[in-house]
Amino acid sequence: MTDFASKELSRSEVEELVRSVPHWHHRFEIAPGVITPGTYDPAFLLGKLAPPADLSGQRVLDIGCSDGFFSLSLKRRGAEVVSVDYRPKSLHGFGVMEQISGLDFDYRQVNLYTIDLKTWGTFDVILFFGVLYHLPDMLKALSIVRELCAGQLFLETHCANDFSPEAAAARYYRGATLNQDMSNFWSPNACCVRDMLHDAAFDVEREEAWEDRYFAACRISQDDERLYKLRLAYSLAPAS
Repeated sequence: MTDFASKELSRSEVEELVRSVPHWHHRFEIAPGVITPGTYDPAFLLGKLAPPADLSGQRVLDIGCSDGFFSLSLKRRGAEVVSVDYRPKSLHGFGVMEQISGLDFDYRQVNLYTIDLKTWGTFDVILFFGVLYHLPDMLKALSIVRELCAGQLFLETHCANDFSPEAAAARYYRGATLNQDMSNFWSPNACCVRDMLHDAAFDVEREEAWEDRYFAACRISQDDERLYKLRLAYSLAPAS
């Protein structure tokens, strides 16, 4: 493993910093021999993402970055990474990850729906992991992501794989009925996610569904009709 810990921090200092975070979501090796006490190991998703060793010159947007496992992994490969979460980085592990890694990140605390598309520019790669089902308007979210994407989108979400695979459908979760979490709204089936991606002008190149999850590797489409549909729906284009 590459020694990515800050040279100015001892192992005991790294461990103390890790303990200072009240709750870790990502479980990963933040420094040699130091594992964050997260509840979710995202390493398998990095395998599905399969990023090249050299991402120099690539602009990456990590939406819902949480403790920063993916942001760190891609920045270590040379990417220019913009990391987005609705919380300040001091309220989860991202700030500590940044301190331990010795790297500076472009971290933005923002709600996806409020992103100013005129000032953010576009990204070669967008990661959209574990976010879609937390959003009350999934199509609006995908339309924003499409406006930001100039290349590839990698999406992973909670998925209603118990629904019929032949018809698009989504289950709505009232209150906190999904995992006692008020931030959970939807569980679309794979067909529903695929159809929404199509209308948001993404082509699914690779996909996988397992248990209650779905993963898709997508590339943007320049199909004018597909682009127009959601731009019109969310007033991103004139009606004529």
